[in-house]
Amino acid sequence: MVQTLTLPLQASDLTGQRLVKVADAPTDATIGELVDGLLPRMNLPRNDNGGKPLTYHARLDREGRHLHASELVGETLQPNDRLVLHPEIHAGQG
Repeated sequence: MVQTLTLPLQASDLTGQRLVKVADAPTDATIGELVDGLLPRMNLPRNDNGGKPLTYHARLDREGRHLHASELVGETLQPNDRLVLHPEIHAGQG
């Protein structure tokens, strides 16, 4: 059996305004690595307004769940899945 080495998928920010199509997400990459690679393509900020680094998470639209950074693309995602990237919010800090 031949294993697919890449997957096509889509990613957007919370607003849906920034949408990118990924033709070849590597199946052996982690979700965390995929998210890190998507940030510059989507022109998402790496730091908050106070200059502190932002950590982004991905939600899988198909299942309506947040993905762990350590999950593997090939074990978690299906072709043409859509991820929604959002920054981690720390309430009450400031």
